[in-house]
Amino acid sequence: MFGLYRRIRNRGSIYRGWSVVTACAAIGAYGGGVYFYGFTLFMNPLMEELEITSMQASLVFSLTRLEGAFEGAIVGFLIDKYGARKIMMIGVPLVGVGYILWATMVHSYTSLIIVYVGIIALGVNGGFFHPALAVANNWFVRRRGTAMAVISTAVGVGGAILVPLVGWGIDNHGWRAVAMVSGIGLLTVVWPLVFTVRHRPEDVGLLPDGDKPNEITSGEIDEDGSTSNPSFVEEVEYTISEAFKTKAMWMLILGITLRFTSHTAVMVHLSPILEAQGMSTTKAGAAIGLLVLLSIPGRLVVGVIGDRFPKNKVVSVVLILQVAALIVLMSADTIFELYLFIVLWAAAYGAGILNWAIVGDYFGRARFATLRGVMGLFYSGGAVVGPVYAGWVFDRDGNYTEAVTVFLLVTVLSVVVFWFCNPPKRH
Repeated sequence: MFGLYRRIRNRGSIYRGWSVVTACAAIGAYGGGVYFYGFTLFMNPLMEELEITSMQASLVFSLTRLEGAFEGAIVGFLIDKYGARKIMMIGVPLVGVGYILWATMVHSYTSLIIVYVGIIALGVNGGFFHPALAVANNWFVRRRGTAMAVISTAVGVGGAILVPLVGWGIDNHGWRAVAMVSGIGLLTVVWPLVFTVRHRPEDVGLLPDGDKPNEITSGEIDEDGSTSNPSFVEEVEYTISEAFKTKAMWMLILGITLRFTSHTAVMVHLSPILEAQGMSTTKAGAAIGLLVLLSIPGRLVVGVIGDRFPKNKVVSVVLILQVAALIVLMSADTIFELYLFIVLWAAAYGAGILNWAIVGDYFGRARFATLRGVMGLFYSGGAVVGPVYAGWVFDRDGNYTEAVTVFLLVTVLSVVVFWFCNPPKRH
């Protein structure tokens, strides 16, 4: 970070890329609070009102991931072709309308799937995290990990602030009122932020990282991913077919799939897990908010460290903390143990954002969104299977013990895969 501050001081102004990333971060913060982290708080109210099982409720979230796998490839291509802002201009308001319809029109399991999967998730895939990461990837090369960490941190801040409010709102006013307010906020507060987003620095006459043409340096990438200049990441550009012919791409997909399987399933079922231990929805929301709050420093630190050391090795080391968290969760039967799990899980959260920084480092800027979308056709399978499997185990056994054990083993495999996922040979 000190190098960044020196660059700002020497130029007398802040590089515009940081303001663009900040806008994407604010949009992501709202989406993280009401959609990604907030969904788990809606599960029990939905199961009670619609009279559905835990597996059926989990299937709704998994279907959004399955849809995202196919939609992501198309959205990624459109982002690379037309720019992130144009896609976000459609996606964000679509989510807002979807939440309003969710609050007013959903009275059966079928209508829940139509609205949540067919409208809300459709908009989220094009309006939030996917285009935001593409923007960060385009505006930064050497500081790519830090820029993506800023977006991830903002999503965490949104979760820490909004999730407790969502839990309180559901307890005191019902889930429909919370969904309605969420939709209105998306249309009136979040949508206007999209107008400040620019897809690439070249669109406004700038270069990545705020460089001047005569300031661009070079550096050599070693086989382990380190560089002769630790603040430099050499730009490469792969076509889609070239990228998928490399061993590194398939190792990345395997590592991400394994991590997603465990992480997504636990996050979807986190509120039911906590409520099964006697917490109210409000207290579960506060606990999840604490988890996200505690994850914020780690996200930033991991992003900065990832710009200094081989990112795949950093991910592998951080995932060991996730392994430790699942070991605690396996036998957790007290509030203290649940909070210990939350602390460890929060510490491991930064691993996720470096997944995508690795994609940018290994394969370039020009086709980042398309690559990430095509990769989703593979890794989203884990996000589909994991939550449904956990719901099925709970419906059968009345607890999550077997599922947590399986997710522990899956995470251990992910640690190993990321460790050996080195950059592809020189392009």
